[in-house]
Amino acid sequence: MSTRFRLAAVAVSLALVAGCNGGDAEEPATAASTGAASFRGSGFAACPAPTGSPRADSPLADVPALPCMDGSGSTVTVGAPTGRPLVLNLWGSWCPPCGEELPAFVRLSRTAGDRLTVVGVNTSDDAKRAVAAAGDLDVTFANVFDRGERVRKALSVNALPATAFVAADGRVVHVYRGTPLTDTTLRALVRQHLGVQVE
Repeated sequence: MSTRFRLAAVAVSLALVAGCNGGDAEEPATAASTGAASFRGSGFAACPAPTGSPRADSPLADVPALPCMDGSGSTVTVGAPTGRPLVLNLWGSWCPPCGEELPAFVRLSRTAGDRLTVVGVNTSDDAKRAVAAAGDLDVTFANVFDRGERVRKALSVNALPATAFVAADGRVVHVYRGTPLTDTTLRALVRQHLGVQVE
């Protein structure tokens, strides 16, 4: 575990009983309030391009476009289908269990190829702390910045980390809210809910 996540563990030790509950959430971040400069040099991949509009029956249908953390200044609608299965990992730099499981998502993103897409949803966080924490863990897969916790609320998630498994057509097929995921448990959930085998 990195030094930043160890320090966060001390600061939020009481929150660890049932996961992490909130960072420094304020108003929802927009492309204007969180500019590309906040994420320049972050090392995050570009966010996936949507292939359609969000499904009306998706819990993510009303989540507005969120800033992509790749430094491009673009936004992405996380509820929109991308043409391939999607794994959405909700995390925050203030959440030690998030730091514990993020490396498994890094490895999944690198080995899955074009069979699925991994996108992080940085939640209730400060942009600089988020970029620094991700750098400590070599997180390079695409991430969106959700300071206002819109995705967390839409998915009825009470504590982080949490992971949503989204089918290629945009259906949210499962939301995992348990203990931090490992390579084995994450890949088992991907196989079970998205039908994708990743070795």
